[in-house]
Amino acid sequence: MNSLRNQILLLSVSLVCVASLTILGAYWISIGHYTSDRINQDFSSAAKVFGQLIESREVQLTTTAEVLTSDFGFKQAVATQDTQTIQSVLNNHSERISADLMLLLDLSGALQASTQDSPSPIAKFAHQDLLRQALTHSGAAEFVAYQGELYQMIILPVYAPAPIGFAAIGFRLDSELAEELRQITNVHISFVWRDQGAAKVVSTLPRDKLNEALRAPETIPDTLLSLIQQKQTFSSKRRPLSGMGDSAIEAVLTVPLHNAFAEFAILRDRILLISALTFLLSIVGSMVLSHNLTKPLGRMVKIASDLSRGQYRNLTPISIATSEIKTLFQAFIKMGSDIEEREYKITYQATHDGLTGLFNRNKVIAEVEDALRRHNAPFLIISLNINGFKNINDTFGPKVGDDCLRAVGQRLVEFIPKNPVCARLGADEFLCLVDVFGNESARTICDKLLAHLARPFKVDDLRLTLSFSIGVAQYPEHAAAAEELLRRASIALDKARSERCALRFYESGEDEAHLRRLQLLQDLKLAIAEDDGQLCMYYQPKMHLASGRVDKCEALIRWSHPEQGFIPPDIFVELAEQAGLIASLTDWVTHTVINQVAEWRDQGIDLQAAINLSAQDLERDELLDNVLNQLETLKLPTRAISFELTERDMMSDADHAIALMQRFRQRGFTLSVDDYGIGYSSLSKLKQMPVSEIKIDKSFVIPLEQSASDKIIVRSTIELGHSFNLKVIAEGVESQRSMDLLAEMGCDYIQGYFLSKPMPAKELASWLRQRAQQLPSQAFGKV
Repeated sequence: MNSLRNQILLLSVSLVCVASLTILGAYWISIGHYTSDRINQDFSSAAKVFGQLIESREVQLTTTAEVLTSDFGFKQAVATQDTQTIQSVLNNHSERISADLMLLLDLSGALQASTQDSPSPIAKFAHQDLLRQALTHSGAAEFVAYQGELYQMIILPVYAPAPIGFAAIGFRLDSELAEELRQITNVHISFVWRDQGAAKVVSTLPRDKLNEALRAPETIPDTLLSLIQQKQTFSSKRRPLSGMGDSAIEAVLTVPLHNAFAEFAILRDRILLISALTFLLSIVGSMVLSHNLTKPLGRMVKIASDLSRGQYRNLTPISIATSEIKTLFQAFIKMGSDIEEREYKITYQATHDGLTGLFNRNKVIAEVEDALRRHNAPFLIISLNINGFKNINDTFGPKVGDDCLRAVGQRLVEFIPKNPVCARLGADEFLCLVDVFGNESARTICDKLLAHLARPFKVDDLRLTLSFSIGVAQYPEHAAAAEELLRRASIALDKARSERCALRFYESGEDEAHLRRLQLLQDLKLAIAEDDGQLCMYYQPKMHLASGRVDKCEALIRWSHPEQGFIPPDIFVELAEQAGLIASLTDWVTHTVINQVAEWRDQGIDLQAAINLSAQDLERDELLDNVLNQLETLKLPTRAISFELTERDMMSDADHAIALMQRFRQRGFTLSVDDYGIGYSSLSKLKQMPVSEIKIDKSFVIPLEQSASDKIIVRSTIELGHSFNLKVIAEGVESQRSMDLLAEMGCDYIQGYFLSKPMPAKELASWLRQRAQQLPSQAFGKV
């Protein structure tokens, strides 16, 4: 059943059946809607014509009655109760207008005269409400049952001049009238009423169909099953004629449904015949089609199996097949070619750099491992990068930068004439494997490479002379494994860049130091995450020279490694910056310092703590929000914390740094320039910076006593800071003489070992209390 042949057969037969049933269903539904609309139109037209005829007869009766009641002789005869005259007038009028009934009634409704012989005397007219209506409205018209017959009757009061009686004129509603109306309206007419409890009917319908037609609903069935079975044969619409008396009088309009549906029977039979023929043809056609498809497809399965085994060429063509199958075969052939080409591209992309076409890191490692397996001859792993490549990109644009990288890659390939193994490891870093032949030394080879790269590069219309840093690892002297050789060549390159030399060979022990740095980085991450006491904060006080008060301090981080002991901040802070860990470290510092300041304030110690920030910290929008939230939680003012930034960090992108610092200044924080004067300063930028303080670097303060030039520099710096309305802090004060000189020069604050070394928070609190006892006038600030 799951074969294509059976599925095609099943699909074709199913489609034909569904289509046929849909057509038949739509056919019956359309017949129902059409017939319903047409019958409703017939009813509407018949009802309109019927109403017009009834109204016409009513007008005629009213006119005749008015002529009779306005006749002077008739009124005189009524007034004098001249029975013969009254009877004569009624008979004459009845004959003249062909009325079926004319009556004269007194004001109480008693019968005075009639054109019909009453089989039994009638005391009063049965429809008293009609008489009152005629008296009130000077006339009344209604359908009434009178002596077993149904009449359309007009009743008018006779005035002389006061009302003295009623004249009634009636037309009988009998089978002749119903037939006349049927011929005009083209629907059967039935008049239904009750007389003395018995139902009476006048109708144009056959007697045997009368009951069924009168009970038939007005609506046409709209379900498919009801239309097919045609159980409903009539549709009848009732029109009330009168509600007076003991029962209502109705006119029933009836339409036979079999006439409406009969004209569609031929169309239905034709649809059924066409559906049957289509069903048979679909079976035959499906079998032929499935045969023509399945046989070539079996051959295509064999071709697909060949392709799966990597046999993309010399495939046996399909001789007997449709044009589509032949097209499919050609598509298989092209697919095989495309797969082969794509496999090559994927393999190439997985092993080569997309920009230069050189090997990538994975491929070059495999090549080095292959070189290690092939022979034991010595070779060099040379790692190099372009000095100042970022400037080339920034100056000439990324296109020139990319072309430059391609040119360097091509130059490396040219340097190794036979089976070159060259790779681009990323950005502007390259690597190549160079065999060492004969007595040629490694340095000679590297010097030749530098000379080869020193020739100008022609990039577009430019001639660029590039400088390179090269790091070299030798096999087998430096390592015997591919990963180690590459890592040690990279370490040598890092050393060449940091030492600003063109060529650097790996030296024994440097790899171990590199691995120790990596381990130290992992330990720092763990120390920050676990906060297990390895990291702690020390605080060095700052004294206001004029007053001698200690109201500020600098927060300095310390790391006591469980195995290596004390780790200098310069080492692990720089490591955190290089590894992108500085954000986590700064968050830990700000959190710890703010909590400590809050604890001091609870103890009555009011100190402003300065926190050092790096350039990376300034880039973080969330840092300021985090600090503000913690201050708000602890109910601390922004003046409780200040921030220090080095000249180096600010001057690397001064405009951007100024914009970021402005956000801190606007929230009320004090900002200081740390290490001022070490060679990065720009006076034009300094005056724009939203800082409140500058800290003179200790390299100028420590030798202040002996160095005249340092005295000049410090004095001029203090004067410059004051000219910009900035406070000046001197760090590195280690003697009384230095402090006196700074006081003489007008320095605002001092910081250094002469005042106090950095100490833990508890020790600083004790030191402040001792100082307050010894020098009450120079105590620390109070909350």
